[in-house]
Amino acid sequence: MVSIIKTEFSKMKRYSVIWIGVATMFTVVLLARFMATASDGATHTLMNFSSSVIWNNLVLIYPATIALIAGYIIDRERTDDTLKNILTIPVSFRKMLIGKLIAVGCMAAALSVIEFLFTLIVFFASGFPGFSIGGMIQVLFQMIGINMISYIAVMPVIAFTAQRSGSFMAGVGFAFFYGFVGMMASGHGLRDLYPITAGLTVIGYQDGSSDPTGNILLSVASILFILAVTFIIVFTAKNREVTAAKKRTKNSGKTVQKRNHSAR
Repeated sequence: MVSIIKTEFSKMKRYSVIWIGVATMFTVVLLARFMATASDGATHTLMNFSSSVIWNNLVLIYPATIALIAGYIIDRERTDDTLKNILTIPVSFRKMLIGKLIAVGCMAAALSVIEFLFTLIVFFASGFPGFSIGGMIQVLFQMIGINMISYIAVMPVIAFTAQRSGSFMAGVGFAFFYGFVGMMASGHGLRDLYPITAGLTVIGYQDGSSDPTGNILLSVASILFILAVTFIIVFTAKNREVTAAKKRTKNSGKTVQKRNHSAR
């Protein structure tokens, strides 16, 4: 498994889709800066500016972005025609999927650090007050925490759509909707139960418009439930295209046998 993960890291260096993740991190920070400009008279400290970045990233762009990157990386094995070679090494489709999910998880953490750096750059460039070392460290851990939990929330979607070629784009569309609904779920008292927003309570997110504490037990239970669903999907995962092809071949063979039998 370690060698599989190392191989995935080396492959990621060649994938330009990674830059989409970097670009979205920068875009969401600029969006938060624009929103800060529109809110006249408000004092924008590092904490409330980063809260705006975290919220916009969570419900608008991050779930779809990480689903796009993960789905693309998995589907490249098919488009590059390397999947059939990998599966004969032998590396099962399930092991390959686990290796890619772990590698993408590490990349998600790296994107969180990039988001944090962009946040600091825009914060200082804007001349906002309220900077502190303690606050900076807190923001870093909050961004890593919420993005990793958000990745966990979409992992079942990634693992499910990875089993058929080209299906990941449907997963991207669902992930976008999944994240956007989090905005409404959070506003109707479902923040702790909804998987996308459950991480807000875990990281101690506060924006002044929702419960600043939440129920940590419900949030953790929601995250654990998603992990359990992911485990079941991954445990039963297979390359569905190969399975379907085998069935078609088997059915075709039966049809030929029936025709031969009838001809006799």
